[in-house]
Amino acid sequence: MKKFLVVILALFFALSTQTVFAAQTKTTKKKKTYTEREFSVQTRDGHLIRSYLSYPKTKMKGYPTIIMLHALGYNSSYWISLQKKYNARGYAVLRIDLRGHGKSVYDKSFHQRSWRNFKNKDFEQYPNDVIQTIQFIEKQTKKPSFVNYALVGSDIGANTAVIVARKMKIKPRALVLLAPSMEFKGLYIPVVLTEIGKTPILALASKTDKYYMDQQIRIARFAQGTFDVANAESGNSGMLILKQHPEFQNAIVSWTEQYFKNAKAKPSPKKK
Repeated sequence: MKKFLVVILALFFALSTQTVFAAQTKTTKKKKTYTEREFSVQTRDGHLIRSYLSYPKTKMKGYPTIIMLHALGYNSSYWISLQKKYNARGYAVLRIDLRGHGKSVYDKSFHQRSWRNFKNKDFEQYPNDVIQTIQFIEKQTKKPSFVNYALVGSDIGANTAVIVARKMKIKPRALVLLAPSMEFKGLYIPVVLTEIGKTPILALASKTDKYYMDQQIRIARFAQGTFDVANAESGNSGMLILKQHPEFQNAIVSWTEQYFKNAKAKPSPKKK
C-alpha cells in the first residue's frame, strides 16, 4: 500500500511539474503586436500574386503604409525584420511575393512558373502586378493607406518601385532603393525618375560593390528631388546589406519617418 501511494505521489509530482513548465513556457512566448493577413490576387494575364499585410493591433484605420518589394531570387519573408520595426512604429506593411517568387509561382490553372524561366516581358509585368495587388487590397480593408505610403525595393524590386511610383495617381511620400540600377530585366528607370516629381529617394549599396556604386551615381542624375545615400563600408549590396549591417534597418525607418510627420492612422467608425 505504501509503495502504491509513493508511486501515485511521484506521478502527481511529475504531472504537476510538467503542467507548471508548460504554463511557464506558454507565458514566456511573445505575442505578436501586429495583425497579419494574407491575400491572393489574380492578375489580368492569369497569374496569382501572394501578398502579406501587417498592421498594429488597434482599432485604427488608414495606417501610413510601407510597400516592400524584394530582390530577384528572394521572397517577401526576407523583409520581416524590417517589417516588424515599421509595425512597432505604427505603420502598416505590405510585403509582396513578386511573380515567380515565394508563393507567387502559380497561374490560374495552378501551373508553376518560376522566375528562372522568365523573359524580360514577364519581368516587365511586375509594376502592374504590384498596382493590381494594391487596388485589390484597397477594396478588402481600410487598414492601410495608399495615399500616405512609401515604397522599399531591392534590385529588381527597386526598379519596380520606381515604375510603380510613376504609375500611381498619388505619388509615394518616399522611395527607398537598395541596389537600384539603370535597367534590370527590361525595367529601365532613368526617364521614369524624371516623371515622379520631387519624390525623395534614399539609395543604399556597398562601397565594395563597384557596379552598384556606379549605378547609384548614374541614377542620381535623373532624380528631381532629394537623393540621399547610405552606403556600407563592406559586404554585399541589395537585401544582404540589411543582414550584414542590421543598423541600416533603423536608418531606413528613421529616414522614411521624416516624410510621414502628418500622416497618422484614424479611429475606425463605431458599428451602429
